[in-house]
Amino acid sequence: MTNGYRALFRHPGTARLAAAGLLGRLPNGMLGLAFLLVLLRDTGSCAAGGAAAGLHTLTAAVSGPLWSRAADRAGPRTVLVVTGTGQTLVLTAVAGLAARTESRPALVALAAASGVLAPPLGAIMRALWSRTLADDPGAKAAAFAYESVVVDVVFVLGPSLVAGLAALGGPPLALFCAAVATAAGCLPVAASPHLGAAVVPDSPGRNRPRPLRRPAVLGVLPVGFLLLGSVSAAEVSLVAFADGADRRDAAGPLIAALAAGGVLGGLCQGGRRQEGAHARRLTVLLAALAAGWAALAACHGLWQPVAVLVPTGLLLNAAVTAQFRTLDEVAPRDALTEAFGWLNSLGAAGSSAGAAAAGAVAGPGPDPGAGFLLASGCCAAGCAVAAACRRTWRRVVPLPVSVPERPGPPGGVPSRRPR
Repeated sequence: MTNGYRALFRHPGTARLAAAGLLGRLPNGMLGLAFLLVLLRDTGSCAAGGAAAGLHTLTAAVSGPLWSRAADRAGPRTVLVVTGTGQTLVLTAVAGLAARTESRPALVALAAASGVLAPPLGAIMRALWSRTLADDPGAKAAAFAYESVVVDVVFVLGPSLVAGLAALGGPPLALFCAAVATAAGCLPVAASPHLGAAVVPDSPGRNRPRPLRRPAVLGVLPVGFLLLGSVSAAEVSLVAFADGADRRDAAGPLIAALAAGGVLGGLCQGGRRQEGAHARRLTVLLAALAAGWAALAACHGLWQPVAVLVPTGLLLNAAVTAQFRTLDEVAPRDALTEAFGWLNSLGAAGSSAGAAAAGAVAGPGPDPGAGFLLASGCCAAGCAVAAACRRTWRRVVPLPVSVPERPGPPGGVPSRRPR
């Protein structure tokens, strides 16, 4: 289980880089709830709080691919400094102004601005691992598995941190801590010598690659939408399941069981090299996930789903890792960050759509199976898309990239070799 992670962290500086990448993404799991609590306390309007949280998520999803494209063209260091500093300042402003003004439009606008300035750290980190660890398949597999673990940790730990900080010093404290985490994560990554070794020169003029013009890339994006949509649909259904059993407090532990399976799955994935065949693995995993979500619809009793949620979490982490590895294989090398940015954005859109759809179909009572069947249907549809695209994905041969000679980062982490 630990062999792959040892291969990753034996490169000097990668442990600090991975920790900074996790810290910089903690606000992704904090800000929705933090904005809601801040505006609810200081303006008395739950609608304004929901609008702030929703606009932050929406603007982040729209701006993410644009910042990711800028990272490929202007360099990830510049983008991280601009977005990391900008979001830190905006969040600090909201935390400071919340107690001094009741202007809902101003606070909602600032929340939206923080989404516009959300750093594309996930896309940058995956592109960085892909380029700098290209000659070490074991370390690269562990890095991609670690990135999937980060998603689980962020969205489990983030809301818990907001709840604790709000109870300790009020909701503005949670926003201020999110601002600190943004700066403490983005700026060390921007300063890392690994980032300089991962830069790929931009193709001039009309030769610039366009990921969305490649059928192979377009095939991965709906899979990400459906996969993340299934997760949100299942989580909403778990809340309805607990509510139907008159135990709303059990919803958190049930969702945590799914996340625990995901973290364990990331550890297992990090110990495997998994060279090639990522498209086939993705297809199989989506089919298995569809069966896992469907099995939840047949569960009875409050804690019976735990026996299904943990192994389903294992499959979920493996599927998320496989979709990013598939995209890594088919995306143009000098537009890799943008491709990852689009997949992240489509995943966020799918998550919102899945939550909304499950909220509409997951009926009351102790057996809200419709929501789990919706999640199963999402994965089944994703499996069909992946199966239809496998031939297209196999035909893709990555284009050679001319990387100028430059000294590698300290510790000898290799840069991408032309091929």
